[in-house]
Amino acid sequence: MSAVSITSVISMICYLLAGVLVLRQFFGQAQDNKNTKVAQGSLMLGIAIHLSILILSIQQIDGEKLSLTFVLATLAWLVSASMYMLNKLIKNIVFLPIVCFLSALFVFLHLIFPATTGIDSSMNSGVIAHITLSILAFGILGISMLYALQLSYINYQLKHKRKTMLHSDLPPLLLVEDILYKLMLLGTLILAASLISGFVFVPNMFAEGYAHKTTLSTVALLTFISALIFHHKKGLKARHAIIVNVVGIAFLSLAYFGSRIVQEVIIG
Repeated sequence: MSAVSITSVISMICYLLAGVLVLRQFFGQAQDNKNTKVAQGSLMLGIAIHLSILILSIQQIDGEKLSLTFVLATLAWLVSASMYMLNKLIKNIVFLPIVCFLSALFVFLHLIFPATTGIDSSMNSGVIAHITLSILAFGILGISMLYALQLSYINYQLKHKRKTMLHSDLPPLLLVEDILYKLMLLGTLILAASLISGFVFVPNMFAEGYAHKTTLSTVALLTFISALIFHHKKGLKARHAIIVNVVGIAFLSLAYFGSRIVQEVIIG
């Protein structure tokens, strides 16, 4: 087995173990400190090994390969690492298991569908900045969507007074709301910067193969900007916040991965 294969298997095991342990904690089956420490340690190890997989993958291929599975694995690492760090400030046990299981899935997909197609480039620094900002914006806004879902879940439990489901590890509603809108603002600013850098450094953002990406990304940007302005003036309800985040991420997903799914998965 190659180094990438071995590290991928270990990373998947760590993610799955962390996900199961956090899930048990959420349902009240394991509340001891030992369970928490093992879950956090397993997640931290999975994230560290996941990063080594990405580094090894880059070293083993010629040029810069931005295949669908590599981009998904990179985004999964970004989200997992961010959620792990944010979990130190605010508990994320509602969606942390989902992040763990999805990260394990994307590591698995990257293992069985390695980066064999992509963009071979002698890219200039401007284009690299555009790609980096685009991936970063998607990752941050993806985390924002998870917080929107968590906000909706906590709000639902409070509204229906389900004390048995109001676990002591669930974060305060106002804290989740505050982080949600800060993430939305940060992700929106980075998305705007990625589009601006694209218009500056990419020869033609409306050329064939780029037009739908530019259009859908712009629609997503306007969606988030409109929501943030509305929230600043009148306040955005939890229900509307989750709709905005899901719609915005849907547009970005179509922009970033729509053509790749057709080319790499359907056409092959």
